[in-house]
Amino acid sequence: MAKITNPKDLIMLLLYVPGASGALCDPIEGQTRLMKMIFLFKEELSRRFNLDQLIDEKAFPEFEAYDFGPYSASVYCDLEFLVNLNFVEVILAGESEILDEERQEFEYWSATKNEDEDLDTQYLGRQFCLTELGKKFVEKKLIEEKGVTPEQLKVLGEFKKRCCEASLRSLLRYVYTRYEDMTEKSKIKRKVLK
Repeated sequence: MAKITNPKDLIMLLLYVPGASGALCDPIEGQTRLMKMIFLFKEELSRRFNLDQLIDEKAFPEFEAYDFGPYSASVYCDLEFLVNLNFVEVILAGESEILDEERQEFEYWSATKNEDEDLDTQYLGRQFCLTELGKKFVEKKLIEEKGVTPEQLKVLGEFKKRCCEASLRSLLRYVYTRYEDMTEKSKIKRKVLK
C-alpha cells in the first residue's frame, strides 16, 4: 500500500475525522490551533497505531522554533492551496474572541510571506472545514486508495477532539511545556506559561 507523502493530505485527514461534536468533518477553529495540531500530530501521534506505516516522514512539514513556538510556513501555504482548490472552506467562527496569540502569529506570517504570496486576512479567527469535494477526495484517495483504517481514523478523531475541546491557550501551554526547545525564540512564552 502506498504511503501518504503530501502534507496537504494531513490537513485534510484532520479536517475529515470527527471532532468535539462527534460529527464527521467537524471544523477546526483558527490557523494557530491547526498549526499546533499538525505539530503535535507529527511529534506524538504519527507512530501510534501504525500511523508511521501509513504516513511517510516527508509528509510532515518542517517545524522551526519561531516567535510563537513551533511554526511551519508550509502549513499556511498548504491551507491556502486547499481553499483555492475548493477542498477546504473558511467560515466565520461565530462570536469567538481572537486571542492575541493567534493575531500575533498571523501578523508574523504576514510579515514573513514572500512578495508573490497572496495573503488573505479572512483566515484570522475563522474555522476551517472540508467541502463536499474535499470529503470525497479523502474518502476516495486517502481512505480507499491509501488504506487508512477505521482504527487509524478513530485515533485521529480522538486526537482532534482533545485538541479542539481544549482552549487555544491550554493547547499552547501544552506545546510550550512539552516542547521547550520549540519555544526558545518565542515572544509570548512568558504570557503562555503564566
